[in-house]
Amino acid sequence: MEEKDRQFVTALARGVQVLRCFTAARPELGTTEIAAMTGLAQSTVWRLCHTLTGMGVLVPGRDPGRLRPGYGLLSLGYAALAKGGIAEAAQPGMQRIADRFGVQLSLATRQDDTMLIVARAEAPTILRLSFTVGATLPIASTALGWAWLAGVDAAERLAVLARLEAGTRAEIEDALEHFARHGFVLNLRRAHPDVNSIGVPIICPDGSRVMALNCGGAVSVVTPELLAGPVAEAVKALAASLAPALAR
Repeated sequence: MEEKDRQFVTALARGVQVLRCFTAARPELGTTEIAAMTGLAQSTVWRLCHTLTGMGVLVPGRDPGRLRPGYGLLSLGYAALAKGGIAEAAQPGMQRIADRFGVQLSLATRQDDTMLIVARAEAPTILRLSFTVGATLPIASTALGWAWLAGVDAAERLAVLARLEAGTRAEIEDALEHFARHGFVLNLRRAHPDVNSIGVPIICPDGSRVMALNCGGAVSVVTPELLAGPVAEAVKALAASLAPALAR
């Protein structure tokens, strides 16, 4: 059995676990739902939510008995995306690619078994996806997730794969093989039935940190040939240029 980390503050970790239950798709939750999602006792969740509400981090929802994130979280979000960070560094290059090819791009970091979007760029298109900064997407079925898995070391990859559904392993392995040959992963209508996309990892020079870029669009316009050709070259070049920013 691994030795317990005496510096680890369990109560703080549980509070963060509660906050991570709220997403763009789940903006309001009740304590019973939070308890089910976290595996924590109902009484523990109630105390955590009471504390977070008192701090203004959670506020009452529109429906009785439900909570939603409060404006107190904005300062944390703005600090994470402050000037000089990779999100700011990535934005101009992402927008140039979006405008050039009529596509949409996301920059994301791993959060548990999801990818958290920290920057977005898109060209005006008929198909508008509801992906925004702060949204999360599953690692198991998305170009962002596959690209992140391709960029991390074997031990971290295996640890995450062990928690994912067994039914996703074959397509993830195919994606990793594709990355080994071509330097990007290809996700054709898997994450969304109307979307083709590619993903590329951004790897810190010392390998200590990995993020991911994806790029895609409507299947009627963004063909596999377009993605695998000039789009892939542009996204790979952008990822390489951003890698040093991860070390800052």
